[in-house]
Order: sequence, then structure tokens, then C-alpha cells
Amino acid sequence: MSNVSEIDKQHEELISKFNHLNEAVKNNESREDIYKIIEDVILYTRFHFVTEEKLMVEADYPEVEAHKEKHKQLIDEALHLKSKLDYVGEQMFTDWLNHWPFARVLAHIQYADRQVEDHMIQASEMAYCGA
Repeated sequence: MSNVSEIDKQHEELISKFNHLNEAVKNNESREDIYKIIEDVILYTRFHFVTEEKLMVEADYPEVEAHKEKHKQLIDEALHLKSKLDYVGEQMFTDWLNHWPFARVLAHIQYADRQVEDHMIQASEMAYCGA
């Protein structure tokens, strides 16, 4: 599997996990269940970011530090999401959830990660031609 394929596969899994979280909130599942799903999202997101950052370094991606900072911000927001559930009502939490994860994560995947993937493709093509 190519590095780009691996990242795409992980993006699909991450979106699936966010969909699961969104459904749990819409279906008024218990806070305990939602906490577990949020924790799963955070753990998988951290795993994905470690993988992606390693691949960025290997591909000599020029914006690796800026991309890592974006990753840090997304993790911080996810942790905020988890803590927010403790002190807001269900409706406010649902409204906030529906506006944050999908927009932020999808924007990151569509724009920032697409730039990384394009760089990886270009780097592998150059390596192949130079071999």
C-alpha cells in the first residue's frame, strides 16, 4: 500500500468514527457512551497524526512544522469537546458538535492533507524517475 493510500484509508476511518459520534449524539445516547466514542476518536486521531507526520518527514514535506501545529490544534479542540460535555446541556453540546468536528476535520483533510498527499505523490514520482 502506498503512503497516500494509507493516509486516505485512515481518513476514511476517521470520518467513520466522527459519523458514529454524530449518530450517538443525535440518538441521545448516554454521556458514558458518548465519552467512549469521543475517546476512540481522539485515540485514532492521534494514531493518524503520528503516521501522517512520520510520512511527511520521510517525504521531506516543506510545511511539516505548520502541519504538525494544525494537528495539535485539532487534538486540543477534540479534548475541549470531551470536557465541554461535562458542563453544558445536551442541546448546546449537540449544536456545538454539529458545527465543529465535521467542518474542521473535513477542511483539514480536503485542504491541508491534500497538499501533503500531492507532495508525497510528486516525491515518489521523482524518486522513481531518478532511480
